[in-house]
Amino acid sequence: MRILLAIFTLIYSYGYGQYSPLQSHYLFNGIALNPALTGSEQTLSVAGSFRYQWSGFPGAPKTETLSIHAPIKDKNSSFGIQLFADQIGVDRNVGVYGLYAYKFKINQSSKLSLGISGGVNMLRSLNEKLNLESQTDPSFAVDSPLGVLPNFSLGAHYYSTKYFISLSIPMFLSHDFDGGKYRTINEFNNYNILLGGGYEFELRNSIVLKPSVLMKYKPNNRLQADINLKLKLIDYLDVGVSYRTEEAIILFFEAKANRQFSLMYSFGLPISTLTKYSFGSHEISLKYNFLYKTNSASPRYLGW
Repeated sequence: MRILLAIFTLIYSYGYGQYSPLQSHYLFNGIALNPALTGSEQTLSVAGSFRYQWSGFPGAPKTETLSIHAPIKDKNSSFGIQLFADQIGVDRNVGVYGLYAYKFKINQSSKLSLGISGGVNMLRSLNEKLNLESQTDPSFAVDSPLGVLPNFSLGAHYYSTKYFISLSIPMFLSHDFDGGKYRTINEFNNYNILLGGGYEFELRNSIVLKPSVLMKYKPNNRLQADINLKLKLIDYLDVGVSYRTEEAIILFFEAKANRQFSLMYSFGLPISTLTKYSFGSHEISLKYNFLYKTNSASPRYLGW
């Protein structure tokens, strides 16, 4: 069983596409992918999520995140902090990032937000948990040293009353382990470039339809896309479905207890050969918005 952890970690890190992990709940908390959405709730917002990807597979990825962000009253600036912890096989990755966004008023119905985030990733591989057939490889004899490595991201988000367009590069830098130590690499071919957008349609009986798409491009790899369809049935319940090309079909719902507290759950069913070994991916998120409001008017449709 433990040797599968090593194989899975290598496949996940260096396999097809080499895309960075993509959480489904950017539909719920967009700053995970674009720092320009910092302060987008127009209130102090706290959100946490837990994702268990490919459940039933040994060493499957687990991700926990916590974000806190808010606009500055009577200003166009917003600040935030984001924490996350990734566990993939024997690899551990903990990140701490600060976020900043500034909003420009384009006209009466639209704004442009530009954002930046920066922080550190703390990486370590717990190699001693591996049960290998051969113990002669010194690379797996002991746990790796702790690597504390910088990273940053940039993003832009244009939004109006009915639609939005989003562009970001979540992580500019990449890291690898070579010669007994971690190193930081800045190479364009490792960039993950995200471009998304959506539109809001008002249907009968106060039902709102929100189709959106998120395209993920990495040089020298095929384009990956999320095609999302979100339906607001009543004021406190949204349901939807997403299709992630060559990867999964995702069903989700968002329930709001009131204007402050909301919950989102999603289930992703793999459509690749992993279906034989996995029980799907599960993700749950909670968000609490403190109800102070800025004085500046804001377009209604901010994003996903």
